[in-house]
Amino acid sequence: MTDSARAVGKSVTQLLLVGVLMVVGYICIDRVRFTVGILNSIFACAVYLIPFLALWPVLRLPRLPKVCALILLVPLLLLSSLLLMGRALFMRERTESLQIVQQGHSTIELQRYENGGAVGLRGLNLEQRRLILPGLYIVRPIDFFDYAKQGTLSVEGTNRVRAHVKGNYDNNEAVVDKAYDLKPWVFF
Repeated sequence: MTDSARAVGKSVTQLLLVGVLMVVGYICIDRVRFTVGILNSIFACAVYLIPFLALWPVLRLPRLPKVCALILLVPLLLLSSLLLMGRALFMRERTESLQIVQQGHSTIELQRYENGGAVGLRGLNLEQRRLILPGLYIVRPIDFFDYAKQGTLSVEGTNRVRAHVKGNYDNNEAVVDKAYDLKPWVFF
């Protein structure tokens, strides 16, 4: 095997590794969360920077594969840059835990959620969490109540909770009383 063939093989292997990291990272952005909010932002920014790791292996490819790879990579780098800037400039996410209920190995949390300031998204968020490591959770969103102001959770049996929420974007006096079946494994 010649040196140029080894270099191409090494570049292709590195590109495949970067691709796998990107896929796993994009899946984990919404599914895996830290208890400390700044770590979630750092993780998301690191995932958005992964495509830039593909630049060096692409530039080491021979002429025609390099041009083809750059044609595919440049839009991905532009998208990644826009997502990174958007995350840095506009993601002002704030959550406040209202109530936490333990169900088996997972917790169900009702939290006040606000994102984006005066014109952004706000309401109550209901999610199921399972602890992976101390400070690191797998999260499954259950429901979101637009512009809701207050709410409570109650246990209705094994793997079942009821949310009682007041207020929404149509009517401040609206009441939502809904039961949810929980998944024993948060992963799916």
